[in-house]
Amino acid sequence: MRKILAVLTVSLGLWSSCSKDGTTTNYTPTCNGTVKSYRTDVAPIISSACAGCHQNYSTYSQLYASRNSVRSQVVSGNMPRSGSLSTSQKDAIACWIDNGAPNN
Repeated sequence: MRKILAVLTVSLGLWSSCSKDGTTTNYTPTCNGTVKSYRTDVAPIISSACAGCHQNYSTYSQLYASRNSVRSQVVSGNMPRSGSLSTSQKDAIACWIDNGAPNN
């Protein structure tokens, strides 16, 4: 029983350390029908807010391969760790991914 409790405690601690403050937001992206462009809308955000820690997102193909994780982390508010994105920046990333993450 003590082993199970210890494992649960450690697991909970690791899980909560994955977010900035141990909580996540209930943010829902608003896609207004405008198709977001990787080159114009998404790449500049990734370059300024993410690439400092995630050099593996420096190209379209690298970001595309991780798009589901990126969307989840951005929408939850867990990323970027060193600040936060505006609502329009979160929308741009999430809506671009929701639209199939085109290389446009």
